[in-house]
Amino acid sequence: MTQDLAAMRPRHPSLYRLAADGRSLDFLFAQCPNCQGLSFPANAPGCMHCGDPLSQVQPVARPGGGTLLEYVTLHVALAPGLPVPSIAGDIRIAEQVVEEGVIAVDDESALRPGMAMKAVAVPLPSGDVFDCRFVPAEVAR
Repeated sequence: MTQDLAAMRPRHPSLYRLAADGRSLDFLFAQCPNCQGLSFPANAPGCMHCGDPLSQVQPVARPGGGTLLEYVTLHVALAPGLPVPSIAGDIRIAEQVVEEGVIAVDDESALRPGMAMKAVAVPLPSGDVFDCRFVPAEVAR
């Protein structure tokens, strides 16, 4: 039985929300009114490109995903609740915006730098919250 992700809340609501397809995620950025650059997260105090304040900017949703830059298999839990082993990677989610993320594949041999990644919602054991995981874009279809 598949869990209804729409009935759950995001673990980090200032970073992402459930997309219209009910499985993938939209990331929440702030778009600078001065230089038009995107900053992440949407509640950043200033533009990461030009430094202008972003206090009056509304969040802009963009499809969650990006380009895998590098990855590593973790054999020690670096965050509470992170199972080991886990695969973590640096993913370019927008121009000049790179974030670390957990990659939901069983074996890192399925990964290669430069591949397209998609952010998907994964239910947490509590049953009322979902978190963000990255999967290869061709798997997410």
